[in-house]
Formats: sequence, C-alpha cells, structure tokens
Amino acid sequence: MKKYSHFLVVLVICIGFLFQSCKNEKPTPPPAPLTIESVNIERKNGPDCDKPDSLIVNCAHVNFSYPQLKDGSDSMRQAVDAWAREFMISWVGMSEEPDNFPPLDEAITNFFNMHQEQVKEMPDALAYYVAETKDTVLLNDGKYLTLKLDGYSYMGGAHPNASSSVVTFEVATAKKISLDQLVTELDALKKAAEKKFREVRPELFKSENEGGSGFEFDETFEFKLADNIGLVKDGIYFIYVPYEVGPWSIGATEFVLPYSEIQQIRK
Repeated sequence: MKKYSHFLVVLVICIGFLFQSCKNEKPTPPPAPLTIESVNIERKNGPDCDKPDSLIVNCAHVNFSYPQLKDGSDSMRQAVDAWAREFMISWVGMSEEPDNFPPLDEAITNFFNMHQEQVKEMPDALAYYVAETKDTVLLNDGKYLTLKLDGYSYMGGAHPNASSSVVTFEVATAKKISLDQLVTELDALKKAAEKKFREVRPELFKSENEGGSGFEFDETFEFKLADNIGLVKDGIYFIYVPYEVGPWSIGATEFVLPYSEIQQIRK
C-alpha cells in the first residue's frame, strides 16, 4: 500500500511539473512582415522635358519606381534588388540580352544616347521617349514576399509597350517560388487558370454580334500558364501581359485563382 501511495505522489508531482512547463511555454510568434520602401529614379534628357506633355517634341524621360527592403537578410535584399534592376534595365536596354545587361545607370545613359541619335537622324520627327515602372506589394506576411513591377515604354510606333513581372520569394531562403512547388499537376492548374481567364474576360469570347471581340485561343495564341504568377493571401495571382496568350489589342488580364478552386492539387 505504501509503494502504491508513493507511486501516486510521484505521478502527481510529474504531472504538476509537466503542466507548469506547458504553461511556461509561449507559442512561437508568426514571422514579422518585412519593411519595404518604394524608391524612385527619375531622369530626363532633352530641351522640351519641362514643357507640358502636349508640347514635348524632344525629350527622353525615365521614371522608375521599385521596391527596396529596409530589413531582412542580406540575401533577401540582394535578391529583390537584382530582380527589380533586371526588369528596369529591360525597359532602357532593349537591344541587350538579359545575360548581358549593363548596370542600370549605363543602360539609362544608352537609352538617352539612342534618343539623341534619332533626333539627329530625323530632326523634324516627334522624339518623346518614355520608360516607366511602378511597384506593388501583393503579399508580405513574413514567410513569403510577392512583388509586382509594371513597365511601360513609348518610343514612337503604332502603340506603346507594356508588361509586368511578378515574383514570390520565400523569406527564409531568399529563393523564388515556382509553380511546381505549389501544385502537384500543372495540367490541372492550366485548366483551372483557363476557366478563370474566361470568367474574368467573358467579353473577349462573345461574337461581334453579341458585342464581344470574337476571340478564341488557337495555334497562334495558345493558352498556357502565365509567365508571371505569385502567391497572395487567398490564392495564386496570375497576370497575362499583352501578346502572351492574345493580341496586343486585348491588353493584360489578371486574376486570383482561389485556393478553394485548386484544393485537390495543392501541395
């Protein structure tokens, strides 16, 4: 009986210690969002740059906004900076291959030089060059960081150029997240994305008699998964830039594919 009582005392003491230990353990707080600042680079070159837009004949204008991390690891800051700079350079270094891009300052100088060459060759022609980027934070929850850069340029021609770049970084590793890390079946994701595309742009697929564009995916413009995707709070963000799956005239198409619609293929 004494042995049994001794066992109960020891058991009660152990349970007490265990209970107290559990009380003292604090839940791990979620990671804090990163601090992000939108930085602007604006440069102009030409005698008309200070005139109202309607009066400009000779001017090259670069106006870049891009995200810059104010905290986080060195590798994260470097990864974000490299991604943003490559996109900005692409708007002022059109003749360069991505693997051979010059530094941003040099690319802007080349852009201005190209503008001045046109002015010399065609002094009576309109020479208003514009290159712009705008930045947006789509997700910043401490675990993932999803950023978007929209670009625009005009250097004469039938219409301006526009495109976007979207990226999701895993904050702990500073590595980009790819689609195959998010889902088990890319073909199933493609079907879900096409269904959502048709839902958000129904006017494209109506006949002209119905007030639509009479557009349909075909061999020329085959539907595919977007080149630019990113994680957001409620799903996967897609943006299809002009010419990606359709002519320039239909513009860009963006949407969020909710997690609830791809639950069966989520990793």
